[in-house]
Amino acid sequence: MAEGERKNPGDEDAPGTKQTGENICPTCSGSGQLNQRPCPDCGGSGRVTVIVGDA
Repeated sequence: MAEGERKNPGDEDAPGTKQTGENICPTCSGSGQLNQRPCPDCGGSGRVTVIVGDA
């Protein structure tokens, strides 16, 4: 996994894993910020990796 593809606490699986996709982070509503700091769940990206398939 490349540096930009590390798993954040809000991710359901590692980025690039089969049957996953990006979604807006529910914790920060996609802003990447929480209390004027980077969101801890998405790492400040505003996006989380979610499972979209039925593995």
